[in-house]
Amino acid sequence: MGRVVDRHRDLAGWLVTPLFTLVAAPVLACSVGVLGSLVDHNGPPPLCEEAVAANMCEETSLRVVGVHVVISGAMWLLLWAIPWWRGLRTVRVLLAVAATVVLVLLPVRMFDWFSHS
Repeated sequence: MGRVVDRHRDLAGWLVTPLFTLVAAPVLACSVGVLGSLVDHNGPPPLCEEAVAANMCEETSLRVVGVHVVISGAMWLLLWAIPWWRGLRTVRVLLAVAATVVLVLLPVRMFDWFSHS
């Protein structure tokens, strides 16, 4: 027999999780971006190394920003689509964490902290 989901109302969690994510995720991403900007770097971001020759760094950067924002935004909207049942609280929190991670990975990817150059 399958596991039964607790269908008691968790209206507070249903409201607080997306609203907290809406505030905390951008603040955390901006904090990571500020820390990344403190690192000594000259020239264009590593993300643009291949695009510099064609003068396409801005377009490359905006494409990466757009992808991260759209994916994180879609995940955030899905938080509202998950029913307000108490048994789905873990799913809701994991989706909120995933949306935050996608947004925080934007400055990490822009500064390319994991490159081996």
